Amino acid sequence: MKFTVERKTLVKMLKLLSLGGVAPDAHLRICAQGDQISLTIEDVAGTSFAADVAKEGVCFFRHQQLLPLLRSYTGTKCLTMEVNAQEMKFGSTSISRGLWEISLFENPATAPQRLIMNRPIPAPEPNAPAPEPDAGPQQMLKF
Repeated sequence: MKFTVERKTLVKMLKLLSLGGVAPDAHLRICAQGDQISLTIEDVAGTSFAADVAKEGVCFFRHQQLLPLLRSYTGTKCLTMEVNAQEMKFGSTSISRGLWEISLFENPATAPQRLIMNRPIPAPEPNAPAPEPDAGPQQMLKF
Protein backbone atom coordinates (compact mmCIF):
# COMPACT_ATOMS: atom_id res chain seq x y z
CA MET A 1 0.00 0.00 0.00
CA LYS A 2 1.42 3.35 -1.00
CA PHE A 3 -0.10 6.79 -1.40
CA THR A 4 0.78 10.50 -1.39
CA VAL A 5 -1.48 12.98 0.34
CA GLU A 6 -1.41 16.56 1.60
CA ARG A 7 -0.14 16.38 5.16
CA LYS A 8 -2.47 19.16 6.33
CA THR A 9 -5.55 17.36 4.99
CA LEU A 10 -4.54 14.07 6.60
CA VAL A 11 -3.95 15.76 9.98
CA LYS A 12 -7.30 17.58 9.74
CA MET A 13 -9.19 14.37 8.91
CA LEU A 14 -7.51 12.43 11.73
CA LYS A 15 -8.44 15.19 14.20
CA LEU A 16 -12.07 15.08 13.03
CA LEU A 17 -12.20 11.32 13.47
CA SER A 18 -10.75 11.56 16.97
CA LEU A 19 -13.58 13.80 18.16
CA GLY A 20 -16.53 12.17 19.82
CA GLY A 21 -14.98 9.96 22.43
CA VAL A 22 -13.20 7.29 20.42
CA ALA A 23 -11.45 4.78 22.67
CA PRO A 24 -7.68 5.37 22.94
CA ASP A 25 -6.89 1.85 21.76
CA ALA A 26 -9.32 1.99 18.81
CA HIS A 27 -7.99 0.91 15.42
CA LEU A 28 -7.73 3.29 12.50
CA ARG A 29 -8.55 1.76 9.11
CA ILE A 30 -6.83 3.39 6.14
CA CYS A 31 -8.02 2.28 2.72
CA ALA A 32 -6.08 3.43 -0.35
CA GLN A 33 -8.13 2.66 -3.44
CA GLY A 34 -8.56 4.36 -6.80
CA ASP A 35 -7.79 8.04 -6.18
CA GLN A 36 -9.17 8.13 -2.64
CA ILE A 37 -8.04 7.54 0.92
CA SER A 38 -10.76 6.46 3.34
CA LEU A 39 -10.24 6.69 7.09
CA THR A 40 -12.47 4.91 9.60
CA ILE A 41 -12.10 4.41 13.34
CA GLU A 42 -13.91 1.35 14.75
CA ASP A 43 -17.04 1.92 12.63
CA VAL A 44 -17.70 5.07 14.68
CA ALA A 45 -16.71 7.67 12.14
CA GLY A 46 -15.35 7.82 8.64
CA THR A 47 -14.15 10.23 6.00
CA SER A 48 -12.48 10.10 2.60
CA PHE A 49 -10.48 12.51 0.46
CA ALA A 50 -8.40 12.66 -2.72
CA ALA A 51 -4.91 11.17 -2.83
CA ASP A 52 -2.39 9.90 -5.33
CA VAL A 53 -2.58 6.13 -4.79
CA ALA A 54 0.45 4.28 -6.18
CA LYS A 55 -0.45 0.89 -4.66
CA GLU A 56 -3.86 -0.03 -3.27
CA GLY A 57 -4.36 -1.63 0.12
CA VAL A 58 -5.89 -1.43 3.58
CA CYS A 59 -4.11 -1.20 6.92
CA PHE A 60 -5.17 -1.04 10.55
CA PHE A 61 -3.34 0.26 13.63
CA ARG A 62 -4.05 2.21 16.82
CA HIS A 63 -4.87 5.75 15.72
CA GLN A 64 -3.38 7.82 18.54
CA GLN A 65 0.15 6.94 17.49
CA LEU A 66 0.01 8.59 14.08
CA LEU A 67 -1.19 12.15 14.69
CA PRO A 68 1.75 13.35 16.86
CA LEU A 69 4.22 12.10 14.26
CA LEU A 70 2.39 13.78 11.38
CA ARG A 71 2.35 17.07 13.30
CA SER A 72 6.15 16.96 13.52
CA TYR A 73 6.36 17.39 9.71
CA THR A 74 5.09 21.01 9.81
CA GLY A 75 7.20 22.22 6.86
CA THR A 76 6.12 19.36 4.60
CA LYS A 77 3.27 19.94 2.15
CA CYS A 78 2.79 16.34 0.93
CA LEU A 79 3.70 13.02 2.51
CA THR A 80 4.08 9.65 0.86
CA MET A 81 3.01 6.82 3.14
CA GLU A 82 3.91 3.22 2.45
CA VAL A 83 2.95 0.08 4.35
CA ASN A 84 4.64 -3.15 3.34
CA ALA A 85 5.35 -6.55 4.91
CA GLN A 86 8.00 -5.10 7.24
CA GLU A 87 7.11 -1.50 8.08
CA MET A 88 5.18 1.73 7.67
CA LYS A 89 7.20 4.60 6.19
CA PHE A 90 6.49 8.29 5.70
CA GLY A 91 8.93 11.17 5.49
CA SER A 92 12.03 10.12 7.44
CA THR A 93 9.94 7.94 9.78
CA SER A 94 10.05 4.15 9.60
CA ILE A 95 7.97 2.07 12.03
CA SER A 96 8.08 -1.70 12.36
CA ARG A 97 4.71 -3.36 11.72
CA GLY A 98 5.15 -5.37 14.92
CA LEU A 99 5.83 -2.28 17.04
CA TRP A 100 2.52 -0.62 16.12
CA GLU A 101 0.64 -3.90 15.55
CA ILE A 102 -0.09 -2.88 11.96
CA SER A 103 -2.29 -5.22 9.93
CA LEU A 104 -1.99 -5.00 6.14
CA PHE A 105 -4.39 -6.26 3.48
CA GLU A 106 -3.11 -5.83 -0.06
CA ASN A 107 -6.52 -6.26 -1.69
CA PRO A 108 -9.11 -3.68 -0.54
CA ALA A 109 -11.94 -5.86 -1.90
CA THR A 110 -11.14 -8.66 0.57
CA ALA A 111 -10.09 -6.48 3.53
CA PRO A 112 -12.43 -6.43 6.54
CA GLN A 113 -14.27 -3.25 7.47
CA ARG A 114 -13.26 -3.67 11.09
CA LEU A 115 -10.35 -5.40 12.75
CA ILE A 116 -11.47 -7.78 15.47
CA MET A 117 -8.77 -8.55 17.98
CA ASN A 118 -9.04 -11.58 20.24
CA ARG A 119 -8.42 -10.56 23.81
CA PRO A 120 -6.16 -12.91 25.76
CA ILE A 121 -7.83 -15.07 28.40
CA PRO A 122 -6.60 -13.88 31.79
CA ALA A 123 -4.43 -16.28 33.74
CA PRO A 124 -6.03 -17.73 36.89
CA GLU A 125 -5.14 -16.13 40.21
CA PRO A 126 -2.35 -17.94 42.04
CA ASN A 127 -3.69 -20.24 44.78
CA ALA A 128 -7.21 -19.93 43.38
CA PRO A 129 -9.25 -23.12 43.49
CA ALA A 130 -9.64 -24.87 40.16
CA PRO A 131 -13.09 -24.43 38.60
CA GLU A 132 -15.38 -27.38 39.00
CA PRO A 133 -16.20 -29.26 35.81
CA ASP A 134 -19.54 -28.38 34.29
CA ALA A 135 -21.93 -31.29 34.56
CA GLY A 136 -24.17 -29.64 32.00
CA PRO A 137 -27.71 -30.91 31.67
CA GLN A 138 -26.78 -34.43 32.77
CA GLN A 139 -27.78 -35.73 36.17
CA MET A 140 -25.14 -36.82 38.59
CA LEU A 141 -25.79 -40.25 40.05
CA LYS A 142 -24.65 -41.05 43.56
CA PHE A 143 -24.10 -44.58 44.80
